Amino acid sequence: MQTVDMVALDVDVALGGMEQRKIQMLARENLEKIGETVPVCIHTPLLHGLDGDAKMSSSKGNFIAVDDSVEEITKKINKSYCPQGEIEDNPMIEIAETFIYPNQEKLLIKRPEKFGGDIEFTHDELLETFSNGDLHPMDLKNGIKDFLIEYLAPVREYMEE
Repeated sequence: MQTVDMVALDVDVALGGMEQRKIQMLARENLEKIGETVPVCIHTPLLHGLDGDAKMSSSKGNFIAVDDSVEEITKKINKSYCPQGEIEDNPMIEIAETFIYPNQEKLLIKRPEKFGGDIEFTHDELLETFSNGDLHPMDLKNGIKDFLIEYLAPVREYMEE
């Protein structure tokens, strides 16, 4: 059905997670044989859901949408799974590695002076500090939230037009 969808929607590019690769390669191998245009297929890494589930999914509601409001992003990140000191399978670390560090060298975490003030981390510094338990999960969440709000602002503005 997904292959038929590609034809029905007349797509030039099919975007999906790595779990979609098999069906999209099947489409690429067979659509041309029946005279249909073969789409370019782009596969993205799978991220853990904000609730810690093995996969971020709109059907489970454990995701950030590109057009989520500031309030929605804040609510979702604040209640997200982020176990103290754990790097593996931590959705906040995955978001940092997938979206923040490819776009900028450091992550700024704004904190009140009573909690040590603002702090910046390179990728390696973040991993070391968080895994040592020297960065509170809520501080990490706030840094991720602030980045996503700013990063997705142009999308929200475009969608509101």
